[in-house]
Amino acid sequence: MMRWLITLVVPIAAVPQLNATMNAGISCNMNVSLQAEGYLHDWCKDVSSKTRFPACYPAGVPEWHPENNIIVQLPDPSSCPVAVSPEWIIAGWSWKYIQLAPGELYPLSVNQSEHAFMKLIRGSVLDVNQIGVQTPSGHWETFVVTPPNTERSLELDHRLSAIKAGEKGAVFALMVVPVELFNVPITAMDQAPTTTIRGPHSDAMKWTKFPTYFPDAFPESLEFWNLAGILLQDHSGARLNYNQWWTQSQIDSTDGGYHNHAGTPGNLTFGELHMVMYSAAPNTGMIVQLPHTISTETVKKPEEIPENNKYFWNQRDNEYVQMTLPLPPGYVHGPLWSINASNGEPTRDCVGAVRYPWHGLVTGPINAAGGTSQPPRYTLWVVFEHVPEVIKVPTSMLQYVTNAYLQNFVDWPTPACKSKSESESEPESDRQMLDLSHSHVTSAFLLFVSAVWMTLI
Repeated sequence: MMRWLITLVVPIAAVPQLNATMNAGISCNMNVSLQAEGYLHDWCKDVSSKTRFPACYPAGVPEWHPENNIIVQLPDPSSCPVAVSPEWIIAGWSWKYIQLAPGELYPLSVNQSEHAFMKLIRGSVLDVNQIGVQTPSGHWETFVVTPPNTERSLELDHRLSAIKAGEKGAVFALMVVPVELFNVPITAMDQAPTTTIRGPHSDAMKWTKFPTYFPDAFPESLEFWNLAGILLQDHSGARLNYNQWWTQSQIDSTDGGYHNHAGTPGNLTFGELHMVMYSAAPNTGMIVQLPHTISTETVKKPEEIPENNKYFWNQRDNEYVQMTLPLPPGYVHGPLWSINASNGEPTRDCVGAVRYPWHGLVTGPINAAGGTSQPPRYTLWVVFEHVPEVIKVPTSMLQYVTNAYLQNFVDWPTPACKSKSESESEPESDRQMLDLSHSHVTSAFLLFVSAVWMTLI
């Protein structure tokens, strides 16, 4: 099948000069393209849409938006010391990707009328903030992940003049938002700042009501929106990260919708981290179930609590929700997945998926009586879906997980994997429930409707 590719080649020579030595080697381009039309294989056009995903599309794109994504491919850092993508404006926030070879610097100038934030995607940076590990030489080294089960601000100090990569280089998203906009709540999806979207191929980025993707599962009136998406690839074309944006209204009868990504194929699994950009309520953040405490199960979905006993819609009265992580604007949470304590790597389930507890990002009313802001607000957040290879947690971060509940989060007991014959002998209804409710589609949802928690395909 003929495939069309729209590519924008962006020169990097315009990077601000910090010093002549640092920038002497900058002579490379970064490619930004709109995802090619058609499929990766000829056979894809002859099968159903359900069968096409994921094999017929670039690895990393979501099933509800498998086409028309923006693809940013990084140059080879060995021949390009500093590479900077073009700029997007997304909901009023400036957004760009930057790649640094080991030890290289990116000059930074943030004025007092702006807030700047940095989210690492690969590698490490030095002396940017104190959310990492202090090295023997006295430098603070920041990694892709922050300490597990905690929240941290990604804001950069105005006094910072440059960002320096660690010994393995760095790839990060740099976000800048005006101070006056940072303090503005979102109250509508059809006006600024939500609709302020510009940049290469930005006409492909459309806020879409999630019920549009799954009309049989969600009411059309549901104020739950998705903006997809940017797929970041390394210089070889392999996936590195996928970003997509979401909003949810305070007033919908919704909660974070437990999901745990179980059953995601190993070559598509990811480390999921959320950063809030606009908050609807002080209780916006993550709710997390801690395995092997009250809930001895790691797979079974916690029971819904009675409607009349709910405190907000996010089920924080549920005894299985044992931890909450508030996320003010500009904050990201640390790993919520199971971690191998000996090396900091994520542990995997029987199909290779990173193992998560049940969790979700929630918003809700502003008080126990169910009150909302007037006018009602939306929470807007961005998701970073990292490849597993980049989400290793420095083991020194794990030395301080001293709370008994949190310690159970590291090195969960690994269940024995069933053989093929054992799996085939399961009752059909059990296999179907496992296959559907824990599929890549369902588990990748960031938010679900509590009243219609069901399989979607």
